[in-house]
Amino acid sequence: MAYSDAGQGLLGCTLVGVRRLMFRPSPAARLLVLGVLSLISMMAISARAEDPDTIPGQFFSIDEPIVDETLGQISASTKQFIARSSSKGREAILVFEIRPGRKAPGQSRIGASYDLAEFLSTKLEGAKQTVAFVPEPLTGYAVLAALACDEIVMGQDASLGPITPDGQDVKASFRETIRQLAQRTGRQADLLLGMLDKDADLRAIRTADKQLHYVLAENLPEFEKSHQVIENVSAWEGGRRGVLTAKRARAEGFAQLLADQRIEVANRYRLAGQSSSDDPTLGQVVKPVWIAINGPIDGIKESYVRRRIEQAREEQVNLLLFQINSDGGADRAADNLADTISRITDMKTVAYIDDRAVGVSTLVALACDDIVFRKGGEIGGVNHIVVARNGQAVELSPSQREAIADRAENLAEMNGHSGAVARAMVDPQVTIIQCKDTKTGAVGYFLPAQLEAEPDRYVDRIVKKAPGQVLTLSADDAVAYGLGEVVPNEEEFKAIYGLKGKDIKVNGPTWVDALVTTLNDPFVSWVLLFVGLFMLILELKLPGIGLPAITSALAFLLFFWSRYLSGTADQLEIMLFVVGMVSLALELFVFPGFGVFGMSGILLILVSLVMASHTFIWPTQEYEYRQMGQTLFQITLALAAVAGGAVVLGRYFPSIPLFNRLILKPEPWDADADPNVKPVATDGLESLYFLIGETGRTTTTLRPSGKARFGDLLIDVSADGFFVEPDTLIEVVDVQGSKVIVKRVDS
Repeated sequence: MAYSDAGQGLLGCTLVGVRRLMFRPSPAARLLVLGVLSLISMMAISARAEDPDTIPGQFFSIDEPIVDETLGQISASTKQFIARSSSKGREAILVFEIRPGRKAPGQSRIGASYDLAEFLSTKLEGAKQTVAFVPEPLTGYAVLAALACDEIVMGQDASLGPITPDGQDVKASFRETIRQLAQRTGRQADLLLGMLDKDADLRAIRTADKQLHYVLAENLPEFEKSHQVIENVSAWEGGRRGVLTAKRARAEGFAQLLADQRIEVANRYRLAGQSSSDDPTLGQVVKPVWIAINGPIDGIKESYVRRRIEQAREEQVNLLLFQINSDGGADRAADNLADTISRITDMKTVAYIDDRAVGVSTLVALACDDIVFRKGGEIGGVNHIVVARNGQAVELSPSQREAIADRAENLAEMNGHSGAVARAMVDPQVTIIQCKDTKTGAVGYFLPAQLEAEPDRYVDRIVKKAPGQVLTLSADDAVAYGLGEVVPNEEEFKAIYGLKGKDIKVNGPTWVDALVTTLNDPFVSWVLLFVGLFMLILELKLPGIGLPAITSALAFLLFFWSRYLSGTADQLEIMLFVVGMVSLALELFVFPGFGVFGMSGILLILVSLVMASHTFIWPTQEYEYRQMGQTLFQITLALAAVAGGAVVLGRYFPSIPLFNRLILKPEPWDADADPNVKPVATDGLESLYFLIGETGRTTTTLRPSGKARFGDLLIDVSADGFFVEPDTLIEVVDVQGSKVIVKRVDS
């Protein structure tokens, strides 16, 4: 990049001085030369960090409905940005992205909309230019805000108007207001009046000088007195009265550009810095949080950063500073963390590359709104990932490389960076071509496929990177590619955001984060599931609520606690699990043999366990299907292990000393002690129907199954309710095949 004129002049003078001093190499002269050369070096870095051909700019989102608070927010944020730019001696371009929104499209208030339009057209002193970016069809009074800007950029399918919403009368007093707005912005008043009142007959008039004029039919006689009309047609396309389409607006010069993405607008106006993202700190007191990401990115760092972001949101923080010094890490952890950061809209995110952000940690940096490098920093070089718990690194497979390259390109373009440069950091076969975009007039970096799609659009092509190796950029090179800016130290980094001299606490992972990550390990998760389910079955075999029940509850508590803190489980998953357990309890203790509650409970428990293991509800991408498959395999393996353990438990547990006293066993049958009491074989299903209505006493605890004595018979029964203690009077209420249902009889 070129130095500034002042830097070139100083360099020329210094070289002359150096040439003279070479003939008088005194110590003082050498010291002077070194000092001047250092000054030139600093100026060169400054010139490289801020291209003099670029202009400071910022996007400001305006979503309908426009209300009184909208003006207050825009006023405070724009004035602060203008003041920030003016302090550097430069005038800024303000881009207002106006969208209809989902809540109340076309329903903006007339007073608030006009006040905002007046502010944009008259009170933004110190701004170089205002631009309205309208990517979608915009109707109602919100159109006034777009018309108030110096220039308009529209999306390919966008349109403007009509201004007066359907069902509302055109206010006669508002016509003069529209005329004044047209006069301030240099637009044709009749066009705006035609958009105000869709019932008005607006004509598109072509005159002898080949100029296009919009004239209301009522004003046409007066217009013809001073112009030679050669064409007179309706101004509206397809009968859509009051609607100006993007295609026509561009063809007639009303819109300066047709663009669907912010990056295209930023390139068109050569905006410097990270202008293509909103800045929540503008117009607000800056409340920062500094988060350190040092070393390999793994589950511990991912879970910690996710929780710290949520905590910052609760603290109403508006600036997140991520200090990155990492050689990479696990692809899944880095991708999840990058996804979390890229979705943040209520806080400004900044990646401060203190030393290096290479490997998959590059994704985290690209996900941030701003990237700032300390002198000597590096980014890129994604060659390997960490796949084992011991930190073993392996080369990327072709499929992994393609997936990560797509992700890097997408993240870069979301934040106004070159997708080609980001892709080259992962894919060694990428070619980067620098060329000029004739549509926007900006110089950018593109892939060959992009140029082939529109060969006439891009000119002055220069190959900046040939296939061979992945791209690793130094701080200065990254700035040259438009990825951010360079600072010499931490204090200068804080100065960019008005925090110089302020002591900001640096946050990092704690022992809680290490515990959460350990509990989220696939093997540990499997152990928790096995222990929780197995101990639950064991508790049903033992009298009372004891150690197995407590152990089961603790295992499930740790499982959902770790998932909740890592961000994969929320209230929904926990509620589904609790409802499933309650349904299962109802099946066992209240409605035995009914089936509906039992099946529903098991299904809800399984669904809650699966949902608690992912951030998605249903997989839509390849890696999400892989995660779903791994989770289902893990749960299936746990269930199989529990089933096998239950078989072993039933066979061997009663013979183990100490534990055999805890197992539910029927009262031993002793023919000598009571020759009249004999166990009954229940193979004959009809033989037990005679017991309906009979009373007897339990010989074991019913939970809900156990043994009971009816006269001379000792048989298996199931309680129609909760636990029934031994030696309790019961009554047979139903016989279902070989299953005898009893209930407690109150004494």
